[in-house]
Amino acid sequence: MIIENKKIEKICNFYVSDFHLEMILLPYLNEKIQENEPINIISEKNLNQSINELISKVNLDKNMKNNILNLKWNSSDIKNIQNNSNVILVGTKDFIEQKTNKLMDMDIENLKIIDCYNLQEVEKEIPKIVSTHDKNLNSLGITKV
Repeated sequence: MIIENKKIEKICNFYVSDFHLEMILLPYLNEKIQENEPINIISEKNLNQSINELISKVNLDKNMKNNILNLKWNSSDIKNIQNNSNVILVGTKDFIEQKTNKLMDMDIENLKIIDCYNLQEVEKEIPKIVSTHDKNLNSLGITKV
């Protein structure tokens, strides 16, 4: 659901583990970093350990690895999000809904919000969740829903 007056694009993602999520996010993060687009990762839990372990095992240049690791993988604060940002929300359905509602109430425009749901938590609600998003991010990249 693209919200026209604020130009907010909603993208959903479903993952089975932290590593799975991070592997799906890596190409997207790589692309957005190369395009110098701001990226905000808002997570209900600290993902620093898993992203550090994953980055140590993937074939990326050292600069890109550092850029990815320098993202705040343990922040739950949305107050510093600016216009023209990519916002990745990771957590329970309630956490994601709460943060999304707060983002919608803020005076921010031109956002891409990627809601990352743990598949096991929302398994029975996937069709409903997908219907409230414009696109899906999976291992093939971003696709229309």
